[in-house]
Amino acid sequence: MIVRLVHSGLVAVSCAFLLSSATAGTLSYFGSYRLNYSDNIELIQEGGTSGFYHTLGAGVGYEEHGTRLDANIDGSVEYINYPNGALANQTSLYLDGDLRWAFVKDRFYWVFTDSLTNQPIDNRLPNTPANRQQTNVFTTGPKFQYEFDQANRVQADVRYMNSWAEERDDFNADRWFGGASWIYATANATEFSLNATLYDVNLEQNGIGDIEDYVRNSVFAGWERRNGPSSLRLELGYIDIDFDQSDDESGWHALVAWNRTISSSSMLVLDVRHGLTDAALSIAGATNPDNIGNYVVSGQVYEASALDFSYTYNLTNAVLTFVASYEKQDYVSFLEVDRDLIDASINWTRNFGGGWNSQLSATFDWTEYDDGRSDNTQYLFAGAVYRGTRNLTYRFGANLENRNSNDPLAEYKDWGALFEVRYSSR
Repeated sequence: MIVRLVHSGLVAVSCAFLLSSATAGTLSYFGSYRLNYSDNIELIQEGGTSGFYHTLGAGVGYEEHGTRLDANIDGSVEYINYPNGALANQTSLYLDGDLRWAFVKDRFYWVFTDSLTNQPIDNRLPNTPANRQQTNVFTTGPKFQYEFDQANRVQADVRYMNSWAEERDDFNADRWFGGASWIYATANATEFSLNATLYDVNLEQNGIGDIEDYVRNSVFAGWERRNGPSSLRLELGYIDIDFDQSDDESGWHALVAWNRTISSSSMLVLDVRHGLTDAALSIAGATNPDNIGNYVVSGQVYEASALDFSYTYNLTNAVLTFVASYEKQDYVSFLEVDRDLIDASINWTRNFGGGWNSQLSATFDWTEYDDGRSDNTQYLFAGAVYRGTRNLTYRFGANLENRNSNDPLAEYKDWGALFEVRYSSR
């Protein structure tokens, strides 16, 4: 298991540190301690164990933002101790890596990303110890862009992605993504584009219910206009999914995205999107695969209809951000239940000077399933960061996580406190 777990991660880590030996990036080392209290550690309906548990973490990071290499990598190990014996102690590995190496500046570069983490085995159940598995998602491939003249340019991406999960066989897959665009820009800040994508999913375990290999093709036209403080983008096209055994599925791809700079200190972004997809791809930015790789994904295909909203307000020493989204997922494959999701979060950061920064955030997630199941989770966090010296940074925080559900097995409350210290080489 360990060999499979770190196989992809080692590729990104090795690249990072080989490159770091020849470049002028920043190495950092960090350690952390978290104390948590849960009212139901075992997450059972009656008689569950409540009590404290401890989490120790240590890791190393590397960061560089140069003309050739742009890299940001954190790797760590985490140990969770349950002193009351409610659960077995756990050790987990984590890696969050993103590297871009420019072979030809602004024209051709290679991308590596890797996300080794813990995620739920069943995403309908809460993210508690009994429902966690190690997962890894690795992506790599080239990005190319070329300007013929001031009005015409082309860009193309190719990505290979491997996803793996410790418990869920239907997550284990090899994926290939290819996307290309021709973009024509006029003198009055208007762009017109023609776009095409190919997305090939090969699952290691076929025949699990309705899980099948498939190929997703899309073609669409885009139009974008920038007018002073505002921009508007429209996309319209067609998506076809060719399943290995079942009948094909097809439908429209549509996107409307609008953002406006209200003043020098505030910005508003709004988009509406629709199309056939899965958890690996987003309808927004359909030819841009850079967001692939953050999460383990299954072979489940669904039709997404969504609305996203964000507002940012900047003060002299503070930033306020509000983000909200609604998404309806209608599944084409039938192992998953159709659902409606609402997410909203508000985040406030402030610089007090003297090396001190603070953060306050609140997140609300709500999911309703077509079979009558309903879950909602609230997460509150308050913390501060103190940069004691040029090299040392300290982070403090406290959080409350509360999950409610019409299934009693899925409810819990968890309180926690965090302390982290990080040393940077520069």
